[in-house]
Amino acid sequence: MTGKMQEKVVMDDKTLMLFEGNLKRIFALKVSRSTFREIQNVILNCCNQNKELANVLFEILLTGQIPEHLGNEKQKDVLEDVVRHFTIPTRLAKEIYERGDFINIITSDAVSQKDKLAFVNCIRRIDGKELTFMTDPESTLHLIQHFVGRMGEIEKAPGGKSILTKHKETLTTIYERLKHLVK
Repeated sequence: MTGKMQEKVVMDDKTLMLFEGNLKRIFALKVSRSTFREIQNVILNCCNQNKELANVLFEILLTGQIPEHLGNEKQKDVLEDVVRHFTIPTRLAKEIYERGDFINIITSDAVSQKDKLAFVNCIRRIDGKELTFMTDPESTLHLIQHFVGRMGEIEKAPGGKSILTKHKETLTTIYERLKHLVK
């Protein structure tokens, strides 16, 4: 947002207190797919539908940067407190809103019982939901075969070759590891 527009934006103490109080209420609960939308709605409502002020507050919340000429000292103190406590949770809420269903981390632990090997696998999504499942060597190979097939679909999709080219180093590492296993 331009400096001139920020200088034109007028805040009052009541708006900031509503803003901060509502953020405390929102983040007292677990972050979910709807948290980011709730933040957007709260900001607009606290600003009495003043879109310029709402945009400034939203930008402050996401960037953690308070414009130099915005507000008086008391208001800047409130904004600094908001940034300190709510910028990172707001960024997380945005990521969950945009990519919550995507994988954040995959872990596996090898377990054996009576000379049989298996893996306890855990997939954690960006939104925090987890799936734990077990695989034996055969079902692990089945998963590998499935996802290699998906990579073939990427290759055929529009723009797919450039996606695979972007990840060539990773694909080469996987290829080399598989070659080593079949020796």
